[in-house]
Amino acid sequence: MFLKVFKYDFKAIFFKFLPILAIFPVVAVVIRILSLLDVDGNLFVGMIWGGLNVLFFLGFVLISIYTLVICIVRYTKSLFRDQGYLTHTLPVNKHQLLLSQILADVLMEFISVLVVVLCFFIAYYTPSLLANILKAINEILEIFIPVEEFYKIFGGTIALVIIYSIVSFLQSLFIIYTGIAIGHSFPKNKGILSVVFCIAINYGLNIVTGITSLIVGAVGDFVILGVTDFANMANLYLTISIIESILICVGAYFFDIYLMKNKLNLE
Repeated sequence: MFLKVFKYDFKAIFFKFLPILAIFPVVAVVIRILSLLDVDGNLFVGMIWGGLNVLFFLGFVLISIYTLVICIVRYTKSLFRDQGYLTHTLPVNKHQLLLSQILADVLMEFISVLVVVLCFFIAYYTPSLLANILKAINEILEIFIPVEEFYKIFGGTIALVIIYSIVSFLQSLFIIYTGIAIGHSFPKNKGILSVVFCIAINYGLNIVTGITSLIVGAVGDFVILGVTDFANMANLYLTISIIESILICVGAYFFDIYLMKNKLNLE
């Protein structure tokens, strides 16, 4: 039954994402076609090409926000609004309901990132593009440290940054979900209270993580003697941040479950 619930949740989000899936690739293809034309020799075509590029890069920024908004609206309607009366009568437990929402949201966010990457390559890819990007990165790195040494020293750091990015996204999602769950446990002003609690939780956690950063930074001032020491301190900071985010996600998850079991107040 869990798979059926997950499939339903994902399809509900995906269908709202379809306009982006339809528009973004079309814009990418048009940009690609115009780039093959003599843009410099035609002012009108050049203006269209430039305008589409601006819209395209704005879309890069907005698509993740759009996806997140869709997920938040879906989460609220499915669990805490009128639809919640049906959702909470399904033959699944609260853990499965929440996990279904989270997995659907994470998968949709992953798809949105994949769409952005694919559309970027459709619009701008050339055989030498990747080589030129890597060459530019290597030239910048060579100013500070030999490339081979950089990847040897900071390879672990890069992996930790990727892990931290994923975990911090989940943390942001859980902060929003927890704020919504708390706000909807009250009989009135649920929307406003949800926003207030989201801001309050985020602010409180920023204070805690800020204190941790200050402690790690203070230690780093005494022990950083070279590039290797800096990499080790960066790895330590990222590791602590990842652990903090995981603990926050786990705590928020079980708190949300508690609220849905004991404080559910549907509209």
